[in-house]
Amino acid sequence: MATKVLEGVKVMDLSQFLSGPRCSQLLAMKGADVVKIEPPQGETMRLLAGFMRSERMLSVLHQNKRGAAIDMKKPLGLEAVRRLADKADVLVENFAPGLMKKIGLDYDSLKASNPRLVYVSISGFGATGPLADRLAFDIVSQATAGIMSAYKMEDRTPKVYFGDLVSGAYAALGAVEALFCRERTGEGMFVDISMQDVMYFQNFSALSENALSPVLGDIEKLIGRSMSNLLTDDDNPLPFWYSYKAKDGHVVIVALTERQWADFMRAIGRPDALADNRFNNFVARIRNAAGGIAMIAPWVAERGVSEVVSILEKSGIPCAPVLNFHQVNADPQLAARAMHAVATDPVLGEIAVPGDPVKLSGCPPDIHSACPRLGEHTDEILRDWLGLGDDEIADLRKARAII
Repeated sequence: MATKVLEGVKVMDLSQFLSGPRCSQLLAMKGADVVKIEPPQGETMRLLAGFMRSERMLSVLHQNKRGAAIDMKKPLGLEAVRRLADKADVLVENFAPGLMKKIGLDYDSLKASNPRLVYVSISGFGATGPLADRLAFDIVSQATAGIMSAYKMEDRTPKVYFGDLVSGAYAALGAVEALFCRERTGEGMFVDISMQDVMYFQNFSALSENALSPVLGDIEKLIGRSMSNLLTDDDNPLPFWYSYKAKDGHVVIVALTERQWADFMRAIGRPDALADNRFNNFVARIRNAAGGIAMIAPWVAERGVSEVVSILEKSGIPCAPVLNFHQVNADPQLAARAMHAVATDPVLGEIAVPGDPVKLSGCPPDIHSACPRLGEHTDEILRDWLGLGDDEIADLRKARAII
C-alpha cells in the first residue's frame, strides 16, 4: 500500500532564495503539507523570476506546496502568521540573523505557545560564534569553508550552488531527526543550520589534511606532491581518476584499486605497464601521473565515447560519458529513476521538475502540483489550519494583511 511518510505533518515555510525552499521541497515530496508564506509582492526569487520571465523555474524548488501571501508588516498579518506557527509541526526560515526575534517569530517566542514546534533556522554562520550576526549567501559559505580554495576558484565564481542546496538538504534531515525525537520526548527542537558548517563538512580535502597534519610531511615526501586536492587538482591530475578526451566528447575513468588498474591496462592493450616501475603500484602512479596520462590518452582519443565506455565496462572499470545539460535532462537512466518529472501549472502548462532523489519502498514518487501562484491558497490555508470563516478572512483582506 502506498504511503506518504510525512502525511499529516504541517510545515510552515517562511524562507526564500534556495536553501530554505530546498529543505521544504524535500519534506513536501514525502507528503508533508508545506505552506509557503510570502509577502504580498512575492519573495525575492519570485520577483527575480518575474523580471526575467522565467516563472517556470520556481517549480524546480516549489512543487507540491501550497502558497499564502501575508503581509507581516501589518499587525493583523503578523498575528495570522503567529497563529499559523502555533499549528505548525515544522517552521523553516532563512532570514537575516535577528529579524525573526525582532518580530516575535523566533524559536523562544513561538515555543511558549507551541512546545512541539520543530524550528529550522538556516543562516550563513549559525546561531552561535563570532560571525553569527553576519549576512551570507551561497558564495560566502563556499568561500569561508575553503571550498573555493580547494577547487582553485579564488578568482572565479562557483559553478554550483552547493552552499544553499546542500544546506537545505541537511536542514530537511535535521527537521526529520527532530520530528523523530519529538515522538519520544513530546517536545520540539531548534534546528540550527550553518551554511559554513555544512560546506566545511563537505570539504573532504580540508578535513583530511587536518586529520593527517601530524604525518602530512612524511606522506607528501612519499608521494612527491601535496596532499591537498589529491584527486581534484586540475594542474596535477592523476591517470586513474581523470576525464579523458575522446573523439566526440569526454569520458571519466576511475581505476583506483590494484585490480582495476590491472584490468584497465589489459583493456587498453598495455599489460606491459603492469611491470613498469613507474606504474606498478599506487604511489608510483601518483609520482608519475603525467606519464600515466600520456600513456592512456591516445587510446581514448582515437575512439568515440560509446566505444570507450563499452570496452571498459566489460572489464569492470568505472567510467561514464561527461554529459552536458541537454544530455542529462534527457538521460534514460535518470528517466528510469523517475528523476525527470512533470508538474502542471494552470497557466504555464506542463513544467519539467526534478523527481525525488530519496527512494523509499512503499512510497512511490508523487509530484502533484507546480509552484503555487502568489497567494493562490491563502483563504484555503486560513480555513484549514486556523478554522477562519469567510467574514474573518474578508476582514484580513480589507486590512490588506493578505491577498
